Amino acid sequence: MNPVERVLHQELTGLLDRLATSIPEGSFEAIRSASPTLKTRLDDADAKLAAVRESLLDSYGRWRRALEDLENLWALGAWRSTAAGVSSPGARSAAAIFSRCASLSVGAIMFRSSERNA
Repeated sequence: MNPVERVLHQELTGLLDRLATSIPEGSFEAIRSASPTLKTRLDDADAKLAAVRESLLDSYGRWRRALEDLENLWALGAWRSTAAGVSSPGARSAAAIFSRCASLSVGAIMFRSSERNA
């Protein structure tokens, strides 16, 4: 189970616990059958929740692949700088620049994310 799945599982478990304490035992089906409109709305909400869950997990998969791509590109840059000869002062500065740029990339990602959430 990945971190997003764990969070979603915890939240769903919390919802079920809250529902279990607020709905009298045995009345779940009675509530659903008493009001066809409510049953339809509950079914729609369940379907929407499942679709959003699937979308979050799909997006998290794309996030992980993008992280791997970024890591691989920085590893390639670092490898190229060492292949050019790390012992030279220029190569050491290139390695330092790669390291600094990597941290800037992560900072930019976090900044863009916080802007969208604001």
